[in-house]
Amino acid sequence: MVVDSASLEPGSALFGGRNRTAILVAIRMLEATYPSELAALLGLRLFTVQQALRALELEQAIVTRSVGRTRLVTLNPRYPAHGPLADLLWQLGANDHALQTKLAAARRRPGSGR
Repeated sequence: MVVDSASLEPGSALFGGRNRTAILVAIRMLEATYPSELAALLGLRLFTVQQALRALELEQAIVTRSVGRTRLVTLNPRYPAHGPLADLLWQLGANDHALQTKLAAARRRPGSGR
């Protein structure tokens, strides 16, 4: 099951587009994730996710760090509006039942390592 980034409510292109908003919401809901996991969950091409992550990192809304050969992605706790941003993203995610279902299934999978 792939969660279409268009499953977010109308007006959810707050952050420059539906894909970008969906990526931010998923990062908030997961707390920490990887570009490939985001691509799989949201039904986006990896390149699309990587481009969005680069832009969000330049804006300092997210931070990444290397874990082996993969980049771990989280919201930036030093971002000036981190608290309100995290709260807003949580509310958007709480209303996206398709995303919640997919996240729950992905996190409960035995042997997922997370």
